[in-house]
Amino acid sequence: LPLVATLAQLASARRLTGESVLIRNAQSIEALARLQGVCFDKTGTLSENRLRVKAVFPVDGFTEDQALEAALSTIFVRAGHRAHHATDDAIRRAVHGDEDAAGTTAIERDVFLPFQAGRPFAAAIVGTRLTIKGAPEVLASALTQANGPVTAAIDDMATKGLRVIAVAERHLTPEQARAAAADAAAFEKLCRSELTPIGLLGLADTPRASAQEVLKELTNRGIGVRLITGDHPVTAMVIAGELGL
Repeated sequence: LPLVATLAQLASARRLTGESVLIRNAQSIEALARLQGVCFDKTGTLSENRLRVKAVFPVDGFTEDQALEAALSTIFVRAGHRAHHATDDAIRRAVHGDEDAAGTTAIERDVFLPFQAGRPFAAAIVGTRLTIKGAPEVLASALTQANGPVTAAIDDMATKGLRVIAVAERHLTPEQARAAAADAAAFEKLCRSELTPIGLLGLADTPRASAQEVLKELTNRGIGVRLITGDHPVTAMVIAGELGL
């Protein structure tokens, strides 16, 4: 009897392999028929683990395209390569579409200040115009004008589970631009005052196209589904809703 049971389990494992099911332990097949719940890791399993710009809120006087172009000027990317950071890659694709990264060209700018630990923003200077992107709370103290609609938009995006990026600009004097080009510390100091907001970008991970169908089928079979993620609870709720949970 033990031999017959083992052969039956191995035969079932082989059959399931043809259905794209990987069986690491043939004995687990016996428990599969009693399955009551499945726990899924969200990022990279139910989602593509690829950020996308899902919302753009331009400040009065600016357009969505201007907000995206300003953000694009601050991304770190080498010609012919994908952007190094997922946020930068999402901005690049929002502007240029999903074409192959091999066609990426270098960003034209005079000075660049990259994102790094202790400096949660990236900035660039073209001529005498400084553009900067970063978390709203980082740029809030530097903005030259209080804007109620911007605050409301930040709250709305956060409620929808989006990661919010603020984009702003500052017009420099030629002397300030030269000083920033010569000294990164001087450049960073210029980024912390007299900024004018351009807009907000809302980013989020994208659910896999096939995930919703799988979860629906499990639910129809009376099998519970649990989502496991390190994301903020609000973000997790939004993704779960998009997946039909």
